Amino acid sequence: MTRGLGTPGIWCERVVYRSPDADVVASWTSLAVGSPVQAARAIGADARRMAGGLDGRVRRRVLSGVDGGGRVGAMAALHRGEPCGLALDCGGAWVEWSARPVLFLPVVSRTGPCCSKVTEGPVGFRRALVGAPD
Repeated sequence: MTRGLGTPGIWCERVVYRSPDADVVASWTSLAVGSPVQAARAIGADARRMAGGLDGRVRRRVLSGVDGGGRVGAMAALHRGEPCGLALDCGGAWVEWSARPVLFLPVVSRTGPCCSKVTEGPVGFRRALVGAPD
């Protein structure tokens, strides 16, 4: 479904800080998806992957915000056109995920020379965590 020139979708971001008190971003990544369900799945999968190294009790506490009511509430907010987010203390690092409805504008192809080398790397939240520039 399109609205005028744009196509509805969800813009997701993950920001990692070295600690809950840190003001400096350690890493940032984004992901564009087509629906609230895809956004909730991507954020949930990423949070579960990050919490995988934590001990049992801490992992269960971290994941309680990802599964069940938290996930349903996030999808409901996105369906209403509202942003949502999740913030977790993952073993000392502070991680924030956010998702918000957007309209994606189409990219118009152009004529002319093309790049001779196009490389495809990992996309979305699957990209490795990298340090932010100073």
